Amino acid sequence: MAKDFMYFCLIYLSHYFYRPPAVFHPELMKHLGDHSVRMLEIIGFRGSAKSTLGSVALPIWAALEHPKMYPFIIPVADTGTQAALNIANIKTELDSNRLLINDYGRIEPEAMRYPNPEPTFESDTEWQAKNMILGNGVRIMARSRGQKFRGLRHGAARPALVIVDDPEDGAWIKNRENRKTTDRWMRGEVIPAIDTDKGRLVLIGNWLHEDAIMGRMKLTGQFKVLEYPLITEEGDITWPALYPTQKSMDDMRDAVGDVSWMREFLLKIVPEEGQEVKPEDIHYYDESPMETRGALKAHGVDLAISTEASADYTCDVEGHVHYDADEKPKIYIQPHPLCAHLDFYHTIEYFKGKPRGSHIFFVEDVAYQKAAIQEMDRNQMAVVSVKPIADKRARLRVAARFIKNGTVLFPRHGCEALIQNILGFGTDEHDDLCDACVILILGLVEKGLDVRRVIIMR
Repeated sequence: MAKDFMYFCLIYLSHYFYRPPAVFHPELMKHLGDHSVRMLEIIGFRGSAKSTLGSVALPIWAALEHPKMYPFIIPVADTGTQAALNIANIKTELDSNRLLINDYGRIEPEAMRYPNPEPTFESDTEWQAKNMILGNGVRIMARSRGQKFRGLRHGAARPALVIVDDPEDGAWIKNRENRKTTDRWMRGEVIPAIDTDKGRLVLIGNWLHEDAIMGRMKLTGQFKVLEYPLITEEGDITWPALYPTQKSMDDMRDAVGDVSWMREFLLKIVPEEGQEVKPEDIHYYDESPMETRGALKAHGVDLAISTEASADYTCDVEGHVHYDADEKPKIYIQPHPLCAHLDFYHTIEYFKGKPRGSHIFFVEDVAYQKAAIQEMDRNQMAVVSVKPIADKRARLRVAARFIKNGTVLFPRHGCEALIQNILGFGTDEHDDLCDACVILILGLVEKGLDVRRVIIMR
């Protein structure tokens, strides 16, 4: 059973797994233990146990159960301190794990200097803390980002298993040259150094930037890529034992902030620089005001005509206009906006299902959307064509004023995808929800949002 990575973990390293597993753990363990998966990229939320499995459990399993296949193992971290900690965690298990000792014997790690020492370490003690040979002949040597791989050998063996865990951090990836440096190191040092016949590369990390190493390596198409967010697109929690309640997730989100939450837990790339709207600019409401007769219900509509998976989406963001005690208008964005691949017929049918009378539709008057505007008008919908101004970023910049001053309010729950699209404008492949929201805001402003109006269409 121990030949299988998952069972090895459950038998010998059960103290790491004191909670019921996440729904993705069996799949993750399966691929980590699959010798045929030569290049594996794991993108998991913070706290998903990806590092425990990849940087601690995998080297121990490979060294004890498959020493001939993996005679030279290199765990890699972003800093020298973290690299030494990885080795220390492995050494602790080999020194004190009674189950491992009972079944494999006491395989004493022997700290020793590599035959061709490099002057990159501050002291012999630090060097020895990152490099050891086990009693069965397997060498485990830690490296950190940017360190030399060229020419590394253990006897005749080249690196057979390299695990690169979180090679970049948030501060590092802010600089474009830093990102290019990591890429050159990965392609020029790490990958060429791995045994070409049976070597494996496991890359573990998170989405920090679309141009960071995880994104760059994914685009090569050479890796088997596994992505595990805390919450799926369908709204399912992937590790209920870790976050059993909505409050437990809300507490974590409040603790780390919206940007980190979306990056490190939902695996959404959100920029910190150059954002037109930042998390602190978003204003929320818990309950929408009571509906009143004649209250304006407006829609910002961004249309698409293709149903292909890679095509843009048809989006409809609905906002209800109410006035506060000072007669100032507020746009209450409604939860669960439409974002779907719809053909022309089903698009029109969707909007025909909206009640006549107090609903007004702002539709951008460009290209093929003209036909939709005409069809909606023919069906006696209150449709207003909106002429585009400048580029998308310029339009968002104008609309952002009303988001920041609290004129636009978002529901506490139900608009996560829309908010992420706004916060991460320019980083997502599709920004249709953001476009629809901007159309809604600018359409209302252009029609005189600052003057109280009652629109009753019969």
